[in-house]
Amino acid sequence: MSEATYDVPGQRIGKQLGQILKHAIHKSVVEGSGEIYKAKVNAGDTIVFRQVVPFGATASAPNVFSTTAAAHLIQEGVTPDVDSITVLDTSAVVAKYGALYGYTERQKSLGEDDIPAWMEEQLGERLGLVRELIYIGALQGCTNRFYAGGTTRLTVDEALSLNILDRITRNLEGNHADYITEVMKATVVYGSQSLSMCFINYTHTDARADIEKISGYKAVSDYGSEVKAHKREIGGVGNHRFVLSPDIPKIVDSGATAAGTGLKTTSTLVDIYQMFTVAKYAWGHVAFRGMDAIDYKNIPVNRVDKSDPTGERGYCSGTFYDVGLVTNHGWMCVTEFGCSTLT
Repeated sequence: MSEATYDVPGQRIGKQLGQILKHAIHKSVVEGSGEIYKAKVNAGDTIVFRQVVPFGATASAPNVFSTTAAAHLIQEGVTPDVDSITVLDTSAVVAKYGALYGYTERQKSLGEDDIPAWMEEQLGERLGLVRELIYIGALQGCTNRFYAGGTTRLTVDEALSLNILDRITRNLEGNHADYITEVMKATVVYGSQSLSMCFINYTHTDARADIEKISGYKAVSDYGSEVKAHKREIGGVGNHRFVLSPDIPKIVDSGATAAGTGLKTTSTLVDIYQMFTVAKYAWGHVAFRGMDAIDYKNIPVNRVDKSDPTGERGYCSGTFYDVGLVTNHGWMCVTEFGCSTLT
């Protein structure tokens, strides 16, 4: 006697639709500390910002000035010397960014999953990361640099330390940098929330263990009622707060020889990480009124035109205009360092 089994005569389908699994999602971090510079539409793609250089400073060193009270004494009956002012211009060119997904009518009509809806979701997440990378690229252009254990990238052989944080504080304060006292809210509506005065440090999540070992480190769980700079903030040391993201780039195998340093390496040289320390008014991005958000479009498969007369294709797209720029290189800095190996 022959019995029917799972394989004989076999299944017509034989598969179950499993649960849709979670996927990694980017979380923007640096945007909150940047100024928002509003710009007009239909006025060109280049924006020129201008600042006045303080008396006693120069265009090449606008944050450090030197003068005396004696130089400003006015003698009786004598007209003082006439001075002028120096201005410093910073230009930014706005660019357009975007992404496009496509699907077929057959997939829309017969497919078991709502692929177009997933494409729209992916557009938001993908372009959010693109915008973050635009801002990170702008911060990477800062000329105020520190190197842990060295003087160039090739000589970096240390992790983050209290000493380098103190050096950063001294540098920023010497440049008359203001502490950050508010950040943008993490919502689609522009607004701000207050902070106790601080410098905000953005760096890679690999640096967490070294940051937590710095003398004087205070975890966010010990902040009490104090507002965090960002939901990814882990804690602070003195007037420095640390916000971490795995999306901040690292430059692998680019530092000093890794052997004997105890630092991470991909091959033989120390992997270089960057930390962006930001004070108030250090950087920002341009937002066009009515164009500062991502513009999403969905062309369904049933929209027939001469390029698709039988309605075979549908598209989802997203575009936006933006540019990030450092407006004062003395009010922020980039620190390059290594991260300890973990065993």
